[in-house]
Amino acid sequence: MRTVVMTAAMLATAAGLTACTEEQAYCVDLAGYVASAAEVDPTNPADYPKILDDARKLRDSAPAEVKDDWAAVIAFAEKAQKAGTDRVELARLSKQTGSVTAAYSTIASHAKDSCKVDVPALG
Repeated sequence: MRTVVMTAAMLATAAGLTACTEEQAYCVDLAGYVASAAEVDPTNPADYPKILDDARKLRDSAPAEVKDDWAAVIAFAEKAQKAGTDRVELARLSKQTGSVTAAYSTIASHAKDSCKVDVPALG
C-alpha cells in the first residue's frame, strides 16, 4: 500500500512539473519569437513565412488561456498573406482588425504577466 501511495505522489509531482515545464517552454519560445519578429522587415514579404511558422508553433504550444487568441491572430495573418498586394482584399481585412487586436492584446498581457516577456505593440 505504501508503494502505491508513494508512486501516486511521485506521479502527481511529475505531472505538476511537466505542466510547469510546458509553460516555461512556451515562455522561452515566445521570447525567441519576439526577438525574431523584431527583425522582420514589414516591407519584405519573404520574411513572413518564417515568422508565421514560428507563430503557428506558439499557437500549438500555448497555454489554454491564449490558444484561441493565437489561432485568431494567425488566421488573420494567413488571410493577409494570401491577399498579398490586393488592395480590395486588404481593405476588407482591415475591417476585421478589432477582434484580432483584442486577441493580440490578450496574448501580450499574458506574455507580460506569465512569461515576463514584452510583446511589441501592433504598429
